[in-house]
Amino acid sequence: MASSMGLKWCKKNLEHFSQPVYDLLREEYPDLPMEIADCVDACGLCTDVPFALRNNAIIAARDARGLYVKLKQGMSFLTEPALPGTYAAVMAQTAAEEQASSPNASSPSDSQSAKE
Repeated sequence: MASSMGLKWCKKNLEHFSQPVYDLLREEYPDLPMEIADCVDACGLCTDVPFALRNNAIIAARDARGLYVKLKQGMSFLTEPALPGTYAAVMAQTAAEEQASSPNASSPSDSQSAKE
C-alpha cells in the first residue's frame, strides 16, 4: 500500500481506551505505518478519551467505537476507488489505458501451436 498516512498512538491511551481500535486497524491494514509513543504531547487527553494522531492531527472520540469509525472513514481512500475527476482517478485511468494498449507478448508455446 503506497500511502503517506501514518498513525501514532499514546501508550497510556492504549492502556486506558484505544487498544481494541489499534488491534483492529493493525489486522485490517497490516502495511499501515503505526507507531506507539510513550508521550505524544496531548497532555490530559490520554486519560480522558480514546484518540490517535493521524499525520500529526488529533482524532478523538467519546469511545473506542467512535474512534474506530472516524479513523476508518479517514482511510476509505485506501480501499475505495478514486472519485471521478480527481488526480488519483485520472492517473488510474491513464494506467489502465496504457496497460490495455500495450502489446501482449505471446508465450513460445502459443507460437509453436500456431505453427502446427
